[in-house]
Amino acid sequence: MKKILTSLTLLLLATAVFAQQLPIDFESTAITYTFNDFEGGVASVIDNPQSSGINTSAKVGQMVKFAGAVFGGSSLVLDGPIDFGDNNAIKMKVFANRAGASILLKLEGPGGASTGDLFATTTVANQWEEVTYSLAGLTSVEYNAIVLIYELGTVGDGSPDFTFLFDDIELTTAAEGVQLPIDFESTTLTYPWTDFGGGVATVIDNPQSSGINTSAKVGQMVKSAGEVFGGSTLALGGAIDFGANNGFKMKVFANRADAPVLFKLEGPGAPAEVSASTTVANQWEELTFSFAGLTGGVFTKITLIYDLGVVGDGGTLISPSCSMILN
Repeated sequence: MKKILTSLTLLLLATAVFAQQLPIDFESTAITYTFNDFEGGVASVIDNPQSSGINTSAKVGQMVKFAGAVFGGSSLVLDGPIDFGDNNAIKMKVFANRAGASILLKLEGPGGASTGDLFATTTVANQWEEVTYSLAGLTSVEYNAIVLIYELGTVGDGSPDFTFLFDDIELTTAAEGVQLPIDFESTTLTYPWTDFGGGVATVIDNPQSSGINTSAKVGQMVKSAGEVFGGSTLALGGAIDFGANNGFKMKVFANRADAPVLFKLEGPGAPAEVSASTTVANQWEELTFSFAGLTGGVFTKITLIYDLGVVGDGGTLISPSCSMILN
């Protein structure tokens, strides 16, 4: 009996050693990397076809997005919940054929637990780089799956434009990202806008320095031809801490009165949105968005949509029929 118990103990220890858990480098021959593909996304472990730069490992993950849904991707199931320790972020090496490609990472867990969509954008083409996803304020929940989606919002075609490599998924500690209040004046922060449906948001020099807003930098939203709901989402560095507050205020500048501005909060839970309309033309004003009764949720992103229900025309600030400045 003693020998049998010893054998069982060794078997359990071997299972623990070879469990699929962070960090993940795809090098183990004893682990089966369990991907659950969905809606056209196909993930697999392959020999590294781009052994160079910061990643000369033998094996890497590959995601190919074929025709399916715009949210096609894959989920990597872990053998247990992630132990974050003192970490508040995940970093991952990626390789894409172009800069500006969007890579979504989301952690999921039992009972519908989710971090919500976290985004990183490639900055180089045909070169390995490391991207970081901040999980500040979200690490108290148990997560046991990593979801990856390449180019969310676009249907894939299985080509190199919809193929990326990934490797060395591990925990890290990230500096605090964008947090409220947001004034766009920071020279060290990257404001991670994710555009959709024809909306394009950027940080620019203030072209309308007057009245209540003479700051140097502002956000700009331009709505080009696309969807009636075209807009952009700004990912924050963690969950919003409302404190005793129950609303948001934002300075805006538009070329006309009665232009609707939708302010939407998103995160692991159900989204919440409020709309307000401009009251003056060609002048800075402050809009208020009340979220009374909704501040108990966990929100990590702010989505802005200008003129919801109308297809944009890409008007510039010279002819800003579908443009808005915000601060």
